[in-house]
Amino acid sequence: MDGWHAGARFGATAAWGRIAAYNDSGAEGICVLQNGQGIWLNIQSDDHSRDFTQRPYSVWEWMPSYNGQPTWLIGALAPEVARLELVSEDGTVVEADVVDQTFAAEIDVDMVCLRHAKERLEAVKPDSEEGRAEFDKLMSDSRTEMSKVRVRVYDSAEVLLYDGPSIDPTGAE
Repeated sequence: MDGWHAGARFGATAAWGRIAAYNDSGAEGICVLQNGQGIWLNIQSDDHSRDFTQRPYSVWEWMPSYNGQPTWLIGALAPEVARLELVSEDGTVVEADVVDQTFAAEIDVDMVCLRHAKERLEAVKPDSEEGRAEFDKLMSDSRTEMSKVRVRVYDSAEVLLYDGPSIDPTGAE
């Protein structure tokens, strides 16, 4: 595809992964990988994909640790950012891949209330009131758990620019 460039990535050789992508036209997206091969490109259509008013990075996509899978975060960095880290509650630190003002990182986190997310949803009828309530609870739990993963952002002189929750737990971002 003309004008598209690969940005930061994680899981490029694993069963699944993501690559931040950007186009010469200014468009941005995320290439979804499966077994090391790109299987589709989700183009970002909103104009908030590089909004740095709340913090020096913007989140394009995130995923908590459902059913034991790694937690991940992918997005864009403000021009002054050189490095981004994910930090779990137990103190584990993972440095994000950073390429052309994009970042991507995954970290193993035990999100206890999400360990059995699939079973929780399968235990109820999806189109029932109980099913909708369980889905809403799972989404709320997901935001809460994901916000416990901290992000630290540094400039090229190693000055800390941000240390806080990876996402806003209220969804106000």
